[in-house]
Amino acid sequence: MKYEIRRLLLFLAFIPLILSAQDSVKVNSFAANGYVKDMQSFIFKDFNSAWTNFNLIHNRLNFKWFISPSFTASLEFRNRFLSGTILNRFPGYNNTFESDNGIIRLSTNWFQGRNYLFNTSVDRLLLQYSNKKLQITAGRQRINWGQNYVWNPNDIFNTYSYFDFDYEEKPGSDAVRIQYYLNSTSVVELAAKINKQKNTTLAALYRFNQWKYDIQFIAGMVDQSDFMIGTGWSGQLGDGGFTGEASYFRPLSHFTDRKGVFLASAGYNYTFRNSLYLQTEALYNGNKNSTNIFSIDQLTSSNLNAKNLFLSDFSLFCSASYPITPLVNCSLAGIGNSQSKLYIIIPTMNISLSNNLELSFIGQILRYTEKDIFRQNLNFVYIRLKQSF
Repeated sequence: MKYEIRRLLLFLAFIPLILSAQDSVKVNSFAANGYVKDMQSFIFKDFNSAWTNFNLIHNRLNFKWFISPSFTASLEFRNRFLSGTILNRFPGYNNTFESDNGIIRLSTNWFQGRNYLFNTSVDRLLLQYSNKKLQITAGRQRINWGQNYVWNPNDIFNTYSYFDFDYEEKPGSDAVRIQYYLNSTSVVELAAKINKQKNTTLAALYRFNQWKYDIQFIAGMVDQSDFMIGTGWSGQLGDGGFTGEASYFRPLSHFTDRKGVFLASAGYNYTFRNSLYLQTEALYNGNKNSTNIFSIDQLTSSNLNAKNLFLSDFSLFCSASYPITPLVNCSLAGIGNSQSKLYIIIPTMNISLSNNLELSFIGQILRYTEKDIFRQNLNFVYIRLKQSF
């Protein structure tokens, strides 16, 4: 089975070369872009403890073929080469690279050893049809119904982790999505996906504009296990942006005698005249089965879902960013959860070295006010160089 997956990934990698070689395809009907990133990372409890270090070379390639005015095909994938001590310090970490929630696993570790691995993952492979008010998309795609920045209870198709900052594109789903635009501000959507367990998520969305707010309502079935209803909004409150979303999940089995799970988040952002940008967001996670211990798994998007966005109970996010110069932007973010006695500080500096070259310094500092064998302070430090093309 793994050999067949590798053959499929190799075939997909050569599709753009095949398409561009056809005489019937015009030059301007084919587009390609991507980036190469090199990120050095360090994990340690304190300066005197043992450090875990690793280097990640991350190459992304995006291809789009405009077949006709109505049809567009897209293929996007990433190649990652990881080397360092993290693979033997955290057993099973190599498996997170091959984690794929789609019905077809399009991620494989081509080769790996004690301190290295090379992986290819396809997260977009789709065909899109557009005709006036109707748009139909089939294949691996991102269905983004979330309104907030950090936590998205409405994002039932492909939840992502805020801490997974190196994955800007965010995960995709093997799905079919139908969008019908009633007018310039209203749309009706129907989407269905199948995951690797062959469970179906089927939901409908209605979004419209009222009182200068984009408002949406969602209803459907999630992973064939929960009935879900939700709502979300985005607009202006005063001179700042105001967003929010809420979802309620109720198990389909024993529907009448089992309790449901409620999650809600709301956010506000404001930009001052001097370009200082402030943002805050709050989450209530009513899922009592969510862990109260922050683990390394929550640094990636592979194990999350809309019922398990973060630690249980109330969490608060705050951030401030400011362009010190036109080429240097600094930000400081913080997340706190009183139930788990945890707070996280996230300093970031982005330096534009040229139009397509950026250097970043990112920290994720985890601190518990009450420590035990399961609650350990950790520091994550990242130095990343990104070249886009």
